Amino acid sequence: MQKGKNKDQIMAKVQRSNYLPYLQQYLDTQSDEDGVVLEVACGICQERKLDISKSARKFTPSSEPAAEHLERHRHFISYLKHGLERTVALPCGHVFGDRCISDLLAQGTDLGCPSCGFKMSYQGCGHIIRPAPVPVDGYEPIRDLFPLTMPEGGNDPQNCTECRWKQIRSNIRYALSDECILCRRRNSSHIPLDLAEHRKHRERHINVQVRQALDEMVALVWPEFITRETELSAVKAATDNEHRQIQVSLLNAMVLSELDETLWYRTKASKTTSNLTKEQQRKHSRAVASIEQCLLGWFVNFPRQLRRTW
Repeated sequence: MQKGKNKDQIMAKVQRSNYLPYLQQYLDTQSDEDGVVLEVACGICQERKLDISKSARKFTPSSEPAAEHLERHRHFISYLKHGLERTVALPCGHVFGDRCISDLLAQGTDLGCPSCGFKMSYQGCGHIIRPAPVPVDGYEPIRDLFPLTMPEGGNDPQNCTECRWKQIRSNIRYALSDECILCRRRNSSHIPLDLAEHRKHRERHINVQVRQALDEMVALVWPEFITRETELSAVKAATDNEHRQIQVSLLNAMVLSELDETLWYRTKASKTTSNLTKEQQRKHSRAVASIEQCLLGWFVNFPRQLRRTW
């Protein structure tokens, strides 16, 4: 025991909770000699120690490249030898061992948090929410490398990755249609159509609403950088937002240059604008396909190690 410190003082510096709001501020300070020590066991098995623990950090550095077939499990043998477990977080704020949570998922039943019962399914689509890995790498900062939990101010999980892409495609079909969607809806509701009114809302759609729709699509592809406050988080957020706006501007320029003549062109308000030529149809289809492929490329290649949403 250290001189001048009693047992209670030393024990008060050890945090054993598996609740992120209580321990997240200590995730990046485990190299400090006099800081609060994390020693967290998996709350399911109550045996294996989570790798966010201070005593586990020396077994987690990835300074040496792993063999190709062990890239995702570079510390497998070391973890087994020392009774460690990779840490994963749930939206409710609790952390557990990866293998224990994976075993629960494999049972194929609705997963609830073992600590609080939070239902691990998306509110919008109902699919299972996959736990977020906490990417421990020695004593490297990790607080802004996994999403905010709900108790920390994170958003309620709405849709899984697959359903987000379906939503993006639906937005594309609406925003980049060659038929005026507003006129079609009015016609379906038996509201009289007016050519001058059509031209007015078509112009507004091209000049204002398309940009707004592209903003929403890119936000689904590239979620906003919202995380715990760290020394670099504000800079990362600003840089990320600037990059996202550049992508939106590029897409908007593509739309205006390729689809200006055909976007929301067809309308039953006028016989002369009810059809497109075959060449116009081909040009419109190619442009929409190109924009969709661009969004899909960003969506697929978005860096998964920087997971921002549930």
